[in-house]
Amino acid sequence: MDKKQLILGTALKLFVENGFHGTATSKIAVEANVANGTLFNYFSTKEELILSLYHSVVNEMDDFIVERMESHSISKEAFRSLFFATVSWSLENPIHFQYLQQFIHSPYSKISNSKILNQEDHPLFVLIKNGIDIVLIKQMPVSFIYSLFTSQINGLYYYVTSYDFSNEKQLELIQDAFEMLWKMIED
Repeated sequence: MDKKQLILGTALKLFVENGFHGTATSKIAVEANVANGTLFNYFSTKEELILSLYHSVVNEMDDFIVERMESHSISKEAFRSLFFATVSWSLENPIHFQYLQQFIHSPYSKISNSKILNQEDHPLFVLIKNGIDIVLIKQMPVSFIYSLFTSQINGLYYYVTSYDFSNEKQLELIQDAFEMLWKMIED
């Protein structure tokens, strides 16, 4: 692992454990076993590190989702596949998922240049926009439907991780949650 990736991985762990304000860059450098100056060679400020980590996690999640989508058509099955892939990524990467939640609910999300809801190449954004265009889903703002989708995933994640469900029961809950979401957005 190169030093930049080592710093990002260490920062991820420490930010989730201690929060943004509770994690000094010097602590990240010590934990990553690099000099403080080395950290600042890669990230000129703590804010830049936080934003870079966010973009890295989002890109990793998007790649995971796209690789696992079973259908790339504009259909209920495509939405189901994307939903299942997103929930799977979240359950398989709990620290990454927690970081995304932390970031989204922090002041850093306001200053981020990500504009994730407006990126036409984001898998969910594209699917929602195309679903609206062909009248598969309701004619509502893409960002609103995106929010419904992500809220359903977030709630499901926290519910599933709060109990010791069997894999079979988890799959049943994921399926039920998707069907509830679909009833809200289908046209």
